[in-house]
Amino acid sequence: MNLKQSLKELGLSVREIEVYIALLELGKTTTGPLSKKSGVPLSKIYQTLDRLINKGLSSYILISKTKHFKASDPKNLVSFIEEKKQNLLDNIPELIKKQKSSEDIQEAEVYEGIKGITTALNNLLENLKKGEEYQVFALREELETEGLKNFFRNFHHRRNSKGVKVRLIVRKSLEKMFKKEHLYKGMIAKFVNLTLPTGIYIYKNHVITLVWGEVPSAYVITSKTNYERYKEFFEESWNR
Repeated sequence: MNLKQSLKELGLSVREIEVYIALLELGKTTTGPLSKKSGVPLSKIYQTLDRLINKGLSSYILISKTKHFKASDPKNLVSFIEEKKQNLLDNIPELIKKQKSSEDIQEAEVYEGIKGITTALNNLLENLKKGEEYQVFALREELETEGLKNFFRNFHHRRNSKGVKVRLIVRKSLEKMFKKEHLYKGMIAKFVNLTLPTGIYIYKNHVITLVWGEVPSAYVITSKTNYERYKEFFEESWNR
């Protein structure tokens, strides 16, 4: 990810990014050179600078009654991020109040790409406490790819850090490979010759279906009834 894209993801506008970078390159400067360097019209420079100052990313001094602007230390970006994070954390309780109980919700969501699947599985971990468990009908041959080995190695590291447990039902034909590449702490796997669904994750009123095709996707169904049926099916399959 390049510099401008990183700044954009922090919430800076295009003009704020151009002016901030120009300030870093120019050092202490007035609005004329800053406008020329950044490409932001003079009519918009003060407005943009005010926003950067409010975000703690710029400041100015008066020299002969003329404002000279400069960029704040780039390390202040960390403080800017922490402030945004704290503001969000302060509002989480209010957001939770507005959220309906998951037991009352029936909905389906689709997450695409590796980032999307990561989000879906991170949501799983966020909804489970230390010592709690989720159940999985494991993927099949896809598990043999290096990409998935690395993906699940990282995921199970996060799972173990939180102390969440998992039981998996895996195809018997994959037993040797699975024990070598995918068996982690806090995991119990059962190897069977049954024909069962694959890529299914079952937890707290949610069922995730992973499809590892050309565009990896996660389909998440939130439904107490659907969850209970999948959970019952898993337990029946586990106990055969």
